[in-house]
Amino acid sequence: MRRMRAIPKRPARACLAIALAALGAATAFAGSFGVAPTRVDLGRGARSSLIEVSSDDTRKLSFQARLSRWQQDAAGKDEYAESQDLIFFPPLFSVNPGDKRVIRVGLKAGEPIATETAYRLFIEEIPEPSPATSGSEVKVVLRFGVPIFIAPAGAKPEFVVEAIEPVAGKVSMRVRNAGNVSAKFETVKILREGAVLAEATGWYVFPGVTRTFEVPLGAARCAAGDALEAVAQAEGVVLRRSFAAPAALCARP
Repeated sequence: MRRMRAIPKRPARACLAIALAALGAATAFAGSFGVAPTRVDLGRGARSSLIEVSSDDTRKLSFQARLSRWQQDAAGKDEYAESQDLIFFPPLFSVNPGDKRVIRVGLKAGEPIATETAYRLFIEEIPEPSPATSGSEVKVVLRFGVPIFIAPAGAKPEFVVEAIEPVAGKVSMRVRNAGNVSAKFETVKILREGAVLAEATGWYVFPGVTRTFEVPLGAARCAAGDALEAVAQAEGVVLRRSFAAPAALCARP
């Protein structure tokens, strides 16, 4: 079985079609379904929430839900471990064509936390059993991981640009989270006089984590000595650092 993870932007629609004829394998295709919302925030008075799974498919789809604790190592690499910290129901369910089902997720009783905790509720299609075939068969399914964040008793966001490292062909921006809540940096851009020279997709930076974002920058787009600015932007957070382009960044290969 080949499993592929889809983490699309809103609205979250999961559909897949992959041709494997060149491999000589029969293929069972994934269904088409949607998940909303694509992020859940609990705490601060919200002890539970609903996640809706809707089907655009022409056949009945079956799903399983699994909860994982979501952490990052010191370098910002995502790590997952199965968890029972939250309540969610139902763990197994089906959705008829054009219909929808709701998953309820909520907090267990406990003391207020000092630092935000994060989870992902993975909603994965269960492939239908298929009749025996003469050749090999690859079952292709999708899963969508809904981020769930548990807010601390008092949110203290604090993000610091530790370093800008411009080298041949790219600029690295090192961001440290010194606060107790995360932020998702949507984009990291390199600007010259307000104009965007290059940009890259960002990601979450969890409390206590330092993450390096790399932005490719073609040599033809800058000159040694240019006054540049690196900008990382998340909801409610904008980090800026100015720097002069070194010759190594803009050197032609």
